[in-house]
Amino acid sequence: MEKKKLFIIGAGYAGIRAVSHLSKCKDIELYLLDKNSYHYLQTDVYDYLTSQINLSDIAIDLYTYCASYNDAVTFLHEEVLRFDLEKKKIITTKNRYKYDYLIIASGAQTLLPDSIEGLKEHYHGIKSLENALLFKQKFEYFIYKKIESEGKCSLDANFNIVITGSGLSGVEIASEMANYSREFYKDTGYLCSGINITLINSHEKLLPSNSAFMQEEAEKRLNDLEINIIKNARVTKVMEDCVILNNSQKIDMNFLIWTAGITSSDLVLNMDAKKNKKGQLAVDEFFRLIDHKEVYAIGDNADMFDPASDTRLPPTAQTAELSADYVSQNILKEISDKKLQTKSIKLQGFFASLGGRFGCGEVMNILKFSGKKAYFLKKFIEKSYRYPLHQRCKKGLKKIKSLMN
Repeated sequence: MEKKKLFIIGAGYAGIRAVSHLSKCKDIELYLLDKNSYHYLQTDVYDYLTSQINLSDIAIDLYTYCASYNDAVTFLHEEVLRFDLEKKKIITTKNRYKYDYLIIASGAQTLLPDSIEGLKEHYHGIKSLENALLFKQKFEYFIYKKIESEGKCSLDANFNIVITGSGLSGVEIASEMANYSREFYKDTGYLCSGINITLINSHEKLLPSNSAFMQEEAEKRLNDLEINIIKNARVTKVMEDCVILNNSQKIDMNFLIWTAGITSSDLVLNMDAKKNKKGQLAVDEFFRLIDHKEVYAIGDNADMFDPASDTRLPPTAQTAELSADYVSQNILKEISDKKLQTKSIKLQGFFASLGGRFGCGEVMNILKFSGKKAYFLKKFIEKSYRYPLHQRCKKGLKKIKSLMN
């Protein structure tokens, strides 16, 4: 039997998970294609921004990772320009590829509404590794300038970080940055301080997609960290040194971190395919495109839902991995001429880091954790994901070196 050519577009959480499943099938010629040469661990970026982990902990090399699968996976470091869905072709900046099956897992990007004047010129984001690096450099340069001006801080005592979005990303980065700045000045004994953090929340509650328990724990912790929470407010204009809320309220700003919403990658936004209002690909109960059953969409660039209950799923790393599990199992069934099966996709729980060794979380809406216990459970989950990836990279590097000798 001739092997089926299967291309996975995007090496995010969904794409990497699909590789781990499909690489085991001897009837598949598997390709992973990404414009970046690394897998970016965005869920761990808050620890990197506050210097708790290194760059190597959030950027996994895809060459060595794929090499660890021997000849089962081919990594193509190329940017996809477009798809020809009728002819089953992928057009990149370098080549054209013919596929039998295609998995689109190109992820999401920060949603920057055109209606908000000045936003694109003055925001910082963390959805990409490059943006995270730039923000960390600028923030640490500010710390340096504050140290350099030791003894003269009263001339410029305040530095204002404004964070928009009260989901997991916004809450975690607000709490981690607040704790980091507080601990830095306390531990070093510098006179300088005055980092003010404001979280803009368009809702009444923080973490609006999570349970009341997590909402209450998050707000309590952010209040303890003296983070200024502004509720039921929307940014309507951004200038170099301030943001305007609801067309009237002015908030001074040195850094604006935007986490208020996502949309699909440009690749997906430019596709001639059915999408929802967020630009995510519309899929059937098997996560296939409506008009092209050989094309699957998983992760943040797809309109994810639980096939059993038809309830929408949040755009999280956990959802991305579960969707990859589901699609991989059905692709293997299809290649074996077996009937595809629907199953329920249920999230196991949520955990949030809330600055320092403090967090909150719950499992299956039954077990609830807060404080240090929740923090260590979240770190255990993160390390459990990261460690096997590093081990695979070491194995792949060993193989590449042996081929070079």
